[in-house]
Amino acid sequence: MKKSMLLAVLTVCTFTGMSAFSQGKNFEEFSIALNANSSSTNTERNTSGLVENFGEDSQNFVLQAAYGLPMGGNGIFSYGGTYTLADFNVGALKGRDRYSVYLEPGWMVDGTTLVYGKASYLNMKGESGTGSANFDGLGYGVGVRMAVGKTAFWQFELSQSDYNAKSISGVGYKPTSFNRTLGIGYRF
Repeated sequence: MKKSMLLAVLTVCTFTGMSAFSQGKNFEEFSIALNANSSSTNTERNTSGLVENFGEDSQNFVLQAAYGLPMGGNGIFSYGGTYTLADFNVGALKGRDRYSVYLEPGWMVDGTTLVYGKASYLNMKGESGTGSANFDGLGYGVGVRMAVGKTAFWQFELSQSDYNAKSISGVGYKPTSFNRTLGIGYRF
């Protein structure tokens, strides 16, 4: 069901973006991006009251689709989704099928630079050696996006991902990560 929510958000982004190929000011309309993500992850594992922390670094690539709306003056309000392309390490867990849907209010500093904040709903499948569970949670971050020419852009973002605790085979897990993202994109 959660994958269908991501698919719905990406579909809405696609169709609302396809209807307006008018090339508004930078960062309005539909865009896609490929991001390189580096994460410092931690999983708190609780086994019968014994709490251990497992940290690890993980790198992967993330697809992003978004739609930006003008917010009067220099404001841009975007919504979109991301999907991580490969499995990744989350301390004591292996993560897979990670996606997010997000809201992103931003401010055009000048004609080519947007600074923004982001609030996200997150979901991933976490696997231990004894089973798996779907973890969901919230993320927040800040970033900058800069236009290169009329349709291309690059972006840099710092974000925090906090997942809810879940139990797998009687062992509690609570994953978190601090993410650094660098990406290139295309605006239609």
